[in-house]
Amino acid sequence: MSRARGLTRQDWMYWVKKGVKALTYYAGLHPASLRLGEGEAAILFYHKVQRRPVGVWGEPVLDVHEFERHVAFLAREYQPVHLSELVAGLEGQTRLPRRAVALTFDDGYRNNLYLVAPILARHGIPATIFITTGLIGTDGWMWGYELEEIFSRHPPEQVCHASGDLAIIRMGSLGLSPRVLTSACVEYLKDLPHASMLDIVERLRARFPVPVNDENRFLSWDEVRELASQGFELGAHTRSHPILTRLPLAEVDRELRASRDMLEKKLGVRPRLFSYPNGATSPEVTALVSRYFQAAVTTRSGLCTRESGLLKLPRIGAPVPVSELAFELVWRLTP
Repeated sequence: MSRARGLTRQDWMYWVKKGVKALTYYAGLHPASLRLGEGEAAILFYHKVQRRPVGVWGEPVLDVHEFERHVAFLAREYQPVHLSELVAGLEGQTRLPRRAVALTFDDGYRNNLYLVAPILARHGIPATIFITTGLIGTDGWMWGYELEEIFSRHPPEQVCHASGDLAIIRMGSLGLSPRVLTSACVEYLKDLPHASMLDIVERLRARFPVPVNDENRFLSWDEVRELASQGFELGAHTRSHPILTRLPLAEVDRELRASRDMLEKKLGVRPRLFSYPNGATSPEVTALVSRYFQAAVTTRSGLCTRESGLLKLPRIGAPVPVSELAFELVWRLTP
């Protein structure tokens, strides 16, 4: 409940920070001497790029025009490399380029091929995409986005009541805006054991079926192969995208092995890179990942150095405005 209420608070510092970030970018206050020191590198992570600049609730989202600004900025100011090249540099196998940055995309959305790939090709920038193998070639949803659609189409209190979960029903009675209520429910569900979360999501899915839309549709296997032919590096992102710390370790092992083996079967190459769903790991999960992959990325914010563990590499979540992206990379601050 406190999390739900906290999401409604207006934080004036948020707007101050946004203004400072915009000022440093548009005033050119990002000298090269402050960008990524020797032996440092940055990994950026994205999910999808959209045609429209606003999301379900009218909030700013990363569209093709702003993404092109991201890419132009990175091509001009940094040295974009494949994630495998960055990993080799961190291992000391090769020399890490100065101001090295790797672009990564999680999940496997179809718009990565039709919207992202042409922009990257125009600027000569490589990227790595992490594939959720069980969703490729299906009409399935990533459940968080599916809940957004459900809450945006139906009375929120009705949706909450249909969940059958007392905490969600209680949140639905607090008078929160649909956007805040959706965020609170998603965060609550992420904290549940995986089986419990699935029960609730399946209950809502059956009651409020929503066909997947174009911006949330996943690639087919032919489209995955097309990305590979265009130079995208492919990594694994589990079979069904569970939060691995919410699973028994035997199930974690099955998810890891199944995703690796499916990628090898479909593409003819065994993947060496992995991305933790939701960025979550633990010592036990990381130990299992080490059986199947050379390196793995989290969502823990920060720069990579040679002291970074290859199986828990930090990444910087790419914000929407290019001014904030520039600020993150130069000043090493998080939003």
